[in-house]
Amino acid sequence: MTDRQTQKLPYSVSIYEPHDAAEALVFKFVPNGLQHARGPGGEPGPVPQYIALVRHQGDEVTIDWSGTPNAPGPAQGELEQEARKRLRARMEWIARVSDLVAQVDAWGKELGWSTRRIEKKLEDSGIGTHKVPALLLQEATVRALLEPVSRRAPGSGGVVDLYLLPAYDDIASLYFREGAWYLHYLFPGAKATTARDAEALPLSKNNVAAVLEEMKKHGG
Repeated sequence: MTDRQTQKLPYSVSIYEPHDAAEALVFKFVPNGLQHARGPGGEPGPVPQYIALVRHQGDEVTIDWSGTPNAPGPAQGELEQEARKRLRARMEWIARVSDLVAQVDAWGKELGWSTRRIEKKLEDSGIGTHKVPALLLQEATVRALLEPVSRRAPGSGGVVDLYLLPAYDDIASLYFREGAWYLHYLFPGAKATTARDAEALPLSKNNVAAVLEEMKKHGG
């Protein structure tokens, strides 16, 4: 689902995790530009809200409308399709980042770095607030953080930064394009002026090792 497709939907959509339901998300749809119905005395009434509880276990998705204040009526099919699209995008992004962190974690250990996974909360209007893993790496006194930034960027299906702690003064950026992660870093002698404009290197153990070695020089 692209941002352009999302914008065409004639509803404002908010997504959040309920406190009392595991493996579930609440989707609230509010019609855009709908005139308030006039009640007794000409007072405007509330705009309809269509609220669905979406549960997922593996590939199985169930959508429960029993708690909605207003019945979605003929729009139900369209709203359910939209909920499934956004749920799928959410799951794909979390899995993408989780796989990346697991891979860099394994490479880091093989390269002699201590590693620890932590959680990062991200705000995202398209798929709702969610948590993804991040990764702390340390060798001697040098510490670095692999931190997810956003699932959306121009020409990219995700951005993750790798940088020195605590100063944030040496940064590599990872961009997901064409089904793979690419690493951007300003190696000595690079013609670019920012990590984003640096040469795109395929994500590999050797390329990660090269970036970490340069960071060690700066952080040592």
